[in-house]
Amino acid sequence: MALGANVRHILAFLVFAVASGSNDVNATEHDPGIWAIFSTTSSFDSNSRWHYWFDAQARYFDLGTGINQWLARPAIGYDFGNGIKGWIGYARFRTRSRSGNTADENRYWQQVNWTAGQWLGGRLALRARFAQRFVSVGDDTGLLLRLMAKYQYSLGESDSKLVVGVEPFFNLRDTDWGGDSGLVQNRFFVGFNSRINQHLTLEY
Repeated sequence: MALGANVRHILAFLVFAVASGSNDVNATEHDPGIWAIFSTTSSFDSNSRWHYWFDAQARYFDLGTGINQWLARPAIGYDFGNGIKGWIGYARFRTRSRSGNTADENRYWQQVNWTAGQWLGGRLALRARFAQRFVSVGDDTGLLLRLMAKYQYSLGESDSKLVVGVEPFFNLRDTDWGGDSGLVQNRFFVGFNSRINQHLTLEY
């Protein structure tokens, strides 16, 4: 199935955004890994503006080294209308290093989601998340800003969509546990979203 000109323009723009987000292309690392994710979100009842969110993840980085991470992340949100939702949440992380040492993290976060509506034949969603990080191996509080743009484009008459997303991470201060200020990560995703049933979708 050929992609329309609008989708090609969006792909080109996001690739450029990712490439220009790092001052040193040689610093890019590629480590094969596996992420298992469970996520659910909904309103408390059909007439409520209040929503809940929970996700749990198991991440295995650089396969064969023993580096892994687990997290659980609940949140409460409110729908302000016009595609805008606000969230307040908590996350608990446990990370195991290559040497076998573990570090625990408590993270408190606040988030605004905006579904910007139709754009170039698809749907654009924007997200900003601010987090305060408390890590067991240091005394400083880390401040993290995550910005995300995700574009979904329906593929014909099917329930599948093309998904293109970019999400840069910025540390807002240095910390004694190894956090350096500035751009520390930029996630880029191109894939598909398929609806399995009324309550379940698959993104790959």
